[in-house]
Amino acid sequence: MDQNYTNINDDVLAKYLLGEAIVAEIEQVETWAASNPDNRKQLEDFRTILEKSKLQIDHSINEHQALERLNIRLQKETKTISYTFVLRWVAVIAIIFSVGLFFYNNLIGNKIAVNSDGETLTQVLPDGSTAILNKQSSISFVGGFFNKTRDVKLKGEAFFKVSADKSKPFIISINDVQVTVVGTAFNVRGDGKGTTVIVESGIVKVNNQSDSVRLTAGEKVEVSPNQAHLTKSENQGKLYNYYYTNELVCDGTPLADLVVALNEKFKSNIVITNPALKTLPISTTFKNESLKEILDVIAETFKIKVEHGQGIIKLK
Repeated sequence: MDQNYTNINDDVLAKYLLGEAIVAEIEQVETWAASNPDNRKQLEDFRTILEKSKLQIDHSINEHQALERLNIRLQKETKTISYTFVLRWVAVIAIIFSVGLFFYNNLIGNKIAVNSDGETLTQVLPDGSTAILNKQSSISFVGGFFNKTRDVKLKGEAFFKVSADKSKPFIISINDVQVTVVGTAFNVRGDGKGTTVIVESGIVKVNNQSDSVRLTAGEKVEVSPNQAHLTKSENQGKLYNYYYTNELVCDGTPLADLVVALNEKFKSNIVITNPALKTLPISTTFKNESLKEILDVIAETFKIKVEHGQGIIKLK
């Protein structure tokens, strides 16, 4: 007979621990325990559990009842060990997930690049700021914990509502111009002719390689390529936001400025042939009107002629 007793009968083990085993059973248990360190440890573990359970030897109770008491205690100990084990692993997984989420948000999730193509696009940036892109415009954004600034590269035109964060300035690069803000609302437009920045609220710093200027609400600056000195001016009305409000708000706005906005909005070619007309101020709001209706209002307001021909609309 194999004396290693790889497995031992639970009844015999319980009787041995309770002092109820006969001589042959005692020898069997002790031989089994001596045959393998794991068996010895299992026996001592059972003995510890038995002592904790404070089972008393009662000869009126048979070995099956003793085994049942032992099994109940073992089940309780096993559940406690399993529950603790699971809790530890849950904590480890939670930590790993949190660390992974942190690095994702600050290395991957805080980068974005979008293109509006042929439609106006409203994009919420990873820092909570909002960018409304005009048609055929694009932006890229890089921010996050590991960057000291929130960097945006813009092509075309966009209106920004920047979430305030004094520790991380919001910097827009367009053409050879940089626009730096902390938290404000403003419009930026750039093309081959230059860059225009108009502030709706807050304070904005605009600089190129030669100069810088600070703008507040209602002010604007127009920067041409390689311009040496930057000069701000007052912005009349709200023509800059027509592409997302569908409104042309004029408040003492020079006619020349309105014409520029009309040409952009309607893809038209309006030309003021009389230079004296360019500075005429107009105060009104156009919303959803057609180009013809707007031109009729302009003609009636300033008592001027509107002449159509060969793809050109002349104001004279």
